[in-house]
Amino acid sequence: MPLEPKIYKSPHDRDPSLLPELGIVDYILKRLKENGRAKTEDVWMEDAQTGVKVYFKDVERDSKRVASALTRLGFKNKDALYFVTYESAVLYLIHIGVWRLNGAVRGGFQKETPEEYARQMKDSKARFVLVDKETYPLVQKSVEIMPWPVKIISFDDVGKPEVATVKSLLEDDGSAMPEHVEINPKEDIVCIPNTSASTGLAKGVCHTHFNLMAQGYDPKSVDVFKCPLMTPMSNYAVGSYMVTCNSLTNGSTVYHLGKFEKEKYFEQLAKFKPGNCIMYPFLANWFVRSEELEKYDLSFLKLITITGSVLDPATAELINEKLPNLRIALFYGMTECFIITSTEVDTTEETPRNRKNPVKENQGEFCVSSGKLAPYVQAKVVDVSSGELLGANERGIFYFKMPMLMKGYLREGHEKPVLPENEIENGWIRSGDIGFFDEESNIYVLERTSFIFKYYMFFVSPTEIENTIKLHEDVLEVGVVDIPDPKCTSVARAFVRRKANATCTEEELVQFVAQRLPEHKQLHGGVQFVDKLPESKGNKLDRFALKKLALE
Repeated sequence: MPLEPKIYKSPHDRDPSLLPELGIVDYILKRLKENGRAKTEDVWMEDAQTGVKVYFKDVERDSKRVASALTRLGFKNKDALYFVTYESAVLYLIHIGVWRLNGAVRGGFQKETPEEYARQMKDSKARFVLVDKETYPLVQKSVEIMPWPVKIISFDDVGKPEVATVKSLLEDDGSAMPEHVEINPKEDIVCIPNTSASTGLAKGVCHTHFNLMAQGYDPKSVDVFKCPLMTPMSNYAVGSYMVTCNSLTNGSTVYHLGKFEKEKYFEQLAKFKPGNCIMYPFLANWFVRSEELEKYDLSFLKLITITGSVLDPATAELINEKLPNLRIALFYGMTECFIITSTEVDTTEETPRNRKNPVKENQGEFCVSSGKLAPYVQAKVVDVSSGELLGANERGIFYFKMPMLMKGYLREGHEKPVLPENEIENGWIRSGDIGFFDEESNIYVLERTSFIFKYYMFFVSPTEIENTIKLHEDVLEVGVVDIPDPKCTSVARAFVRRKANATCTEEELVQFVAQRLPEHKQLHGGVQFVDKLPESKGNKLDRFALKKLALE
């Protein structure tokens, strides 16, 4: 029987009113000095692609030089810097320089159209844009169609005297930085990550100094930043801002895969030997099933941090089996509010290495928990149809409330960020994710509402079907989408990438699923074998591209 409906809280519940109101730079520099890294020769950030490094000892000095140089170029309080670059080391130093001037940063996908760059720059009111030699030609076209002048800064010499270089910024003497910059921590914007654009054009999500500080203020929220880590996340994604701040406040080294390439992943792991790897489930699924895994000694790896989507039980079990000396940390969050839950939040054991993540059976489906609510976060589960509050083990839509909630979205025609009335009410944000809490307040995230489809009158989750197919020993990667069907609304089709020398057939996989799932969750749309599955701009499975392929 489900428990009574309730509002869920973190096991380390905190009073949000006690959070200090600080500018983000004052906060991170203070914490950097407290953790003893401020004057060390240790590497803070390294671009794994280029080998460019930034050292902890240079963060305060060089970010001041950047701020001073930007001031000479005309950067003012509350200005915005837009960036389109693959560089993933000095970039974050420049972010801090912008924040010192109470400016905001927003990035874009490196292979976007000039028109989309111009749209995002207009939304952000950006007067400065940062590029490299590879992205300069496209961005130059977007600057030409902007309604106001935009100053271009480049990591590389592009042969244009009017284009400033990052080298010149770092050579500034720092004297032009204003002595005092007026900051309102709860109002002024510092970063504008983009949404995933799953329902149209990417929306700019506005976060303040206070938001960015609050997401990592309590150590329980960001325990995974205690050791060197490698990350494949895009340098413009919400996670990159979290990595910037939390690596400095915790004194951890970051190896950033500026250009993520699967074929180089194991080689880069062996080279940098991080204690922690951030992975999306799509990457973790490939990683643990790859033949390369057996060729490398990964004993240095102590932790795999999963974020960005749902990890399936089969992949979790394979990681535990093949890499028994590490643990899996699962994070769940949103671009609109940073960290929401973590399996690390309720870790009380001194050596949690052998702790397994909770797995729960719910409506015949096994699900892996994403842990407990982070400090300062509240949650509730609401029935999709009736809007009623639900209890433990009952599936519904998650709503969350926390001090890290965005200021709003950028909207054309609006001077200030706008909060969507249909998504946020009385401080509660509607997540768009389906799932449940168990009796011990562990959260289980199952699926995005936008991915769920109907077979006759039954709701079907493509993730559940994918998790079943992954149990087959011949499967390396899989993606499932729905195809319209006039008789039964929609049917499921699987796109499968087989392991090398695998021999499984379409009929075999269809039967494999049929033996394990009920009629409405079977592969009525068949199986299609592919050499590669499409990936989104953020290196996740691109279901929209997959569905387009299915419809074609």
